[in-house]
Amino acid sequence: MLKDVRSVRVLAYFPCQLSAPAGADDEVPAGWSVTDGLDDLALQPYGQRLLDELLGSMPRPTTEISGGAEILRAAGQDIDPALSPTTESGAWQVVSARISRWNVDCGLLCVTYQLPDGIVGGAGDVVAEVAPPVQRMVPAVTRLLRAVLPTPAGTDEVFVLWANTTFAVRVDPDCAPARRRAIAERFTPDGVDCTPDGISDGVLRVGSHTTAVVSDFGSRPALLLARLTGVHHVCWAAALRYDAVLSAELSQIDPGRGGLSMSALEDQAKRILSGYHRIRLFRLGYSSVEAHLDAAGGTVWNALEQQWKFRLVLTTLDERLDFVRTLHQQLVGRLQDRRSRLLNELVLAFTFLNIFAIVLAALTFVALPSLDVGLLASAIGVVMLLANLTAYLAFRRQMNDPGRASGA
Repeated sequence: MLKDVRSVRVLAYFPCQLSAPAGADDEVPAGWSVTDGLDDLALQPYGQRLLDELLGSMPRPTTEISGGAEILRAAGQDIDPALSPTTESGAWQVVSARISRWNVDCGLLCVTYQLPDGIVGGAGDVVAEVAPPVQRMVPAVTRLLRAVLPTPAGTDEVFVLWANTTFAVRVDPDCAPARRRAIAERFTPDGVDCTPDGISDGVLRVGSHTTAVVSDFGSRPALLLARLTGVHHVCWAAALRYDAVLSAELSQIDPGRGGLSMSALEDQAKRILSGYHRIRLFRLGYSSVEAHLDAAGGTVWNALEQQWKFRLVLTTLDERLDFVRTLHQQLVGRLQDRRSRLLNELVLAFTFLNIFAIVLAALTFVALPSLDVGLLASAIGVVMLLANLTAYLAFRRQMNDPGRASGA
């Protein structure tokens, strides 16, 4: 048994990608509520006016539905057995559940379970016993979210990206800080301590999953870690979604493909511009979060970012976005050059035809009625036509390949 541990809760996170971007005019499903705050972020104590201004720039949930085990029922059906696991140590009890849609085209299901005392009191590894049931929940969660989240007609279905956990470990209030750190390390051995300065009633640790060792499940350290971890899961999901969108656009851009169509490139330009707008809004919103967090929130935020190497993901996203824009601009430039050459050819052709017409009209005007003069005018007209055609072909060749003559 883990000494000094009284009970353990596990928060299971299931980030998902939405089938279509959420619009401001989307209808709020029955039972859902509109979220108009930044409660998931530990912001500095700003006034309400400044908070309202920040509302549209930071990653946040726009609508949500929360409650108890009833949230896990899809369309009034019974809860999927996978979402109410029973292990050798006993049954898991659902404490709370929350489904939220975010302004970064992603969603999140967070379910809090009270673990049975048998897991805590046993001699086995708590994390090793909890991880498999959580991973087995993914198919059931996918079915639940597809039934609950609104999906516009003609779009892809919602799908879950992964499952991850945060452990909330309750200990006695008089448990020594060193002992709390040892317990946190037992639950997250691959992590680092990220307990903010000035917090004496909890120890926080971030690794492949996160752990909060506290005296009260509702204490600020426990809520701080749980909320910021959820935000990072959503931001990770958004980055992967946008990266997939850019990859799809790259697959449609082939510099060596012939038969480029301006209309097709214009349609692609609209998609790239729309994607660029959403991705830059996401990047700017994420980058602005850290500057507005309080001291405790900033410490946990930095630990999550470093341990999960999220900056590398954002760097890759920025590079791919710039590559897509640059490559598309080059293709548009190539097509415009081709059209410019065609226009130049038409202007050149009409110019020589006009010259020929003027010469022919002059010869016809001065011609005498004798046969010899008529034949002479016709011969001169034919010569002028051949001269115009020869000059046109020479100019056309030089215009389409200006380096050929100089290279020769």
